Amino acid sequence: MVLRLLLLQKRLRKKLTLPKMDFEATDTVTTCISCNAAIATDSRFCKSCGSLQVESNPEETTHKMSSLMQVGVFYALQLGICCLFTFTKSLQTFTCMLIADGGLAAIAVAFFVAGWHNNRYLLRWNNFSFSKLCLYCAVAFSFALLVHYAITWLNVKLFSRHLYYYLFFRENGHGAVWMIFSIAVYPALFEELAYRGYVLEKLGTITDVRQAIFITSLLFAVIHLSFLSLFWLIPFSLFLAHVRAKEQTLWYGSAIHFCFNLTVCLLELIN
Repeated sequence: MVLRLLLLQKRLRKKLTLPKMDFEATDTVTTCISCNAAIATDSRFCKSCGSLQVESNPEETTHKMSSLMQVGVFYALQLGICCLFTFTKSLQTFTCMLIADGGLAAIAVAFFVAGWHNNRYLLRWNNFSFSKLCLYCAVAFSFALLVHYAITWLNVKLFSRHLYYYLFFRENGHGAVWMIFSIAVYPALFEELAYRGYVLEKLGTITDVRQAIFITSLLFAVIHLSFLSLFWLIPFSLFLAHVRAKEQTLWYGSAIHFCFNLTVCLLELIN
C-alpha cells in the first residue's frame, strides 16, 4: 500500500512539473550580423557564413584598404621590373642591371618618402649598442657561411654546375668593386628601406606585427625569383624583420644584410 502511494505521488509530480526554460542558453546565443544565424555571443566568426562578428569602423576599413592597395602597387612595380630583367635574355647586361637597380631604388625611396611622417623614425639609431651590432654581424657571417656551402653543394648535386656572380661583373672592369656594390651595399640600403621599412610599416597598420612580419618575409623571398633560394631567404628575412620590429630602426638590419652579402661575395672572390 505504501509503495503504491509513493508511485502515485511521483506520477503527480511529473504531471505538475512545468518545463524548465533554458535561460542560460538564451542569454549566450545571439544572431549573426550578416546572415542572422544563431551563434554564441562570444563567437568571433559565424559558423554558417564565416563572417567576422565585429562591427568595423568604415573609416578604419577604408584606411586599411587604401594601405593594402598601396602595398600592392609597390610590389607589382618591383616584381614587374625583376621579372622583366630576369626572364628577358636581351636585358641581362650590366647596363640593364644598373637601370633595373636604379628603378627599384627609386620606387623604394618614393614610397618610403610618401609616408615620411610615419616612416622617418626608422632611420634613427635607437639606443645604439656596438656590442649588439657586432653580435648581429657575427650571426650574419655564420649564416652566410652555412648558406654559401649549402647552395654550392645543391647546385652541384642538382644541376652539376657552379654559379659564379663574379663572371657577370668581370667583363666590365673593376668587377670585384661592382660586385660588392651591387650585391652587398645596394641591397643593404634599398631592400631594407623597401621591405623592412615601407612594406613592414604599412602592413603593420593593416594587421598585427607578427602577421606583418610573415607577409613581408614571404614577399621579400618571392621577389628574388629563385625557388632554390627560398629555403634560406625566408628564415633570413624573418630574422631581419624581427630585428627591425624589436629595435625599431633599419640600421641593424642594414648592417646584417650587408655583412651577409659581403661574406658571400668575399667567399666567391677567394675561391
